Amino acid sequence: MRRSLVLDTLGWMAAVIVLAGTAQAGTQTYVSLAGRDEAIPKLGRPAIALSVGAPNAHDAAFLTTELSRELAQQVHTRRLAPGEAGDYDLTVTVAPARVDGPMATVPFEAVLKSGRGERLWRIEGRSDVEGAPLDASVFAGIGRNVVSALIHDGWVQPRYDPDNPPPQPPRIRSE
Repeated sequence: MRRSLVLDTLGWMAAVIVLAGTAQAGTQTYVSLAGRDEAIPKLGRPAIALSVGAPNAHDAAFLTTELSRELAQQVHTRRLAPGEAGDYDLTVTVAPARVDGPMATVPFEAVLKSGRGERLWRIEGRSDVEGAPLDASVFAGIGRNVVSALIHDGWVQPRYDPDNPPPQPPRIRSE
């Protein structure tokens, strides 16, 4: 009985590993983290002004919506009043996709500036899409990973909601 339980458990774990591997095969997003710089003072609950550049207006609008949602739900920020400048300005720029056979790569960068225009933080990343069309999920992954990198590097503080846990830490590029 005990041996059967162990074998059943191992078989179940192997199936979960196989399923997890195949579920992530479509799109993978990677971020090159900047790292924490404790010498720069950070705000506890900043207002963040967003600016998004993308190959077309639809993609830019979707990424702006995704970033706004992630910032409002996952981290402690405050809303900007109409016409108010942000404490931080976050600019995310998505480059056109590079297609190489069945693989498409969507490079992006995110830059965080102070309200006075001083560059505080910058990351680069990419989303690799294999065998699937480029759709909104690519931009959702980019938005989620940018917010994760902001959390990781200490620029914003995560909220904890058991019904909506914070995003997973971004994948770190070891190149």
